[in-house]
Amino acid sequence: MDLTGKHVVVVGLAQTGICVANFCRERGARVTVSDGKPAAQLEARVAQLEGCELDLGGHTVATFTDADLVVMSPGVPELDATRAAREAGVEVIAEIELAYRFLHPGATLIAITGTNGKSTTTALTGLLCEASGRPTFCGGNLGNHPLIEAVNHSANCEGGLIVAEVAGFMLETCTSFRPSIAACLNISPDHLERYGTFDVYASMKTRIFAWLEESDHAIANACDARTMEGATGSPATLHLFDSTPDASPALGASIDREEDKLLITIDKLVEHYPIGDLPIIGNHNMENAMAAYLCARLAGVEPGAIRKGARAFTPQKHRMELVGEEGGVQYFDDSKGTNVAAVAASLKGFPRKLVLIAGGVDKGGAYDEMFDVLAQVATGMVLIGQAAPIIRKAAEDFGVDLSVVDAIDMNDAVAKATDLANEGEAVVLSPACSSYDMYKNFGERGMAFRAALETLSQLAN
Repeated sequence: MDLTGKHVVVVGLAQTGICVANFCRERGARVTVSDGKPAAQLEARVAQLEGCELDLGGHTVATFTDADLVVMSPGVPELDATRAAREAGVEVIAEIELAYRFLHPGATLIAITGTNGKSTTTALTGLLCEASGRPTFCGGNLGNHPLIEAVNHSANCEGGLIVAEVAGFMLETCTSFRPSIAACLNISPDHLERYGTFDVYASMKTRIFAWLEESDHAIANACDARTMEGATGSPATLHLFDSTPDASPALGASIDREEDKLLITIDKLVEHYPIGDLPIIGNHNMENAMAAYLCARLAGVEPGAIRKGARAFTPQKHRMELVGEEGGVQYFDDSKGTNVAAVAASLKGFPRKLVLIAGGVDKGGAYDEMFDVLAQVATGMVLIGQAAPIIRKAAEDFGVDLSVVDAIDMNDAVAKATDLANEGEAVVLSPACSSYDMYKNFGERGMAFRAALETLSQLAN
């Protein structure tokens, strides 16, 4: 793709937008960066640009219709200006689509999506690939490395491995994005404020399979109808993972619970990997691991490297991370559990009884799936934030047989949860809600949980 002399409009001046703008400018494009925030709020970001024009404080329609190409940063919704650009015949694409067009045809692109678990799966897959010794890039919607950075990375070569987390809003504006290996972990209701209906949301996730060909690989959750529908609609070779007790290893990936091993089938041969290699807990993380192992093995990573990478893995921050122990009670930060399905998945099969801290900004869905799991593993629940009365009412309607108390802030929540927990149990922050009523993001909420635990520890000692 030749950008020389082209007018490229980059929408959104966060980290990805800055990277894309400079990338296009380096390749000879005239670049305009458009952001709805006023210039006074963007001075530090503007300083990172090189020779770009600015359209700040709004999105000028004439700027968009004058462009040869519009590149959308992740999370930016459809705008009047992007609609006008399309009507004028201007191509509007996602950042991952632009990056894909510059990737080496001999590199293996592994793309991973899903409602829950995609960050853990992507990070683990990246580590498994890195353990192979082949040049590896791991990023996308994960951390601070947008996919556009892969273009100048050493992994963008014959035999290189490029692992990317992709979100539904990134796939919205793709037109040819074709990974060699595409995995969709699960699809449950989320972001309905953006998509309106679950059907639309699911269709965005399964676009990860849209451009696959027969030589590619599609990985899907055998127990998730929506992922199966998307994967089976592709001509790619299908590989399934299934964590249920009676799953057949022939599917692709399953669990031998008696032997505590993950079973991975490659070329009809079943390989055995000890679960003990992995420092993560919960059935959902076993599913994440099965998907990651399949991704890496299909990319040619040898079994020895798989085990080496698994043993080196550490859980990502705020994703069921053990952050402390006090008085025989373990404390887990799962602040990234921002929807009901994520909480249900992370708590299913939890290895000890627990007290859950939940609440924040309600997303409008039902909590029954979470309550079903809590009935098996929980002894109490502490509620915070705007959603507290909503969750309490839902619990009463469901008939939850737990101690349910309210807390005014995170310090109060940790103290009350500790009072409810017995020795040998756990306190888990897994809110089932977004954080914006009390915190800037889930990370800040998780750090508040850790700070509250530190305060509790100091008082105890």
